[in-house]
Amino acid sequence: MKQASDVELILSNEVDNEKYVYLYLEGDTWCAYERSAYYLAMEFPVVLNKEIVHGGYEVILMKASFKVDKMQLPLFRKAVLRTVADDRLLFQIPRTIEGFVEWKEQQLEGLPA
Repeated sequence: MKQASDVELILSNEVDNEKYVYLYLEGDTWCAYERSAYYLAMEFPVVLNKEIVHGGYEVILMKASFKVDKMQLPLFRKAVLRTVADDRLLFQIPRTIEGFVEWKEQQLEGLPA
């Protein structure tokens, strides 16, 4: 993630996200943020990190990532691929997964600063 517009897009996608996994291609890695990272981490082996964004203020986003060569479809059980672009994928998940806020707090405590 490099630009403020990327952060704005991610935040607008994730603020009330209850049924999608948004993936963004960053180099040779697929990345998901916030709720998408949470949903992905529940079903697929990922690396979890904090993404700290500065721009007059600090925003900490949870980021789940995996290398492009690890991609296999279906990505996880019952996920439906809805949108394909060169640098983005959108999967719909069949149910709402609760517990994101608690998960994020736990991850932030456990990950290095």
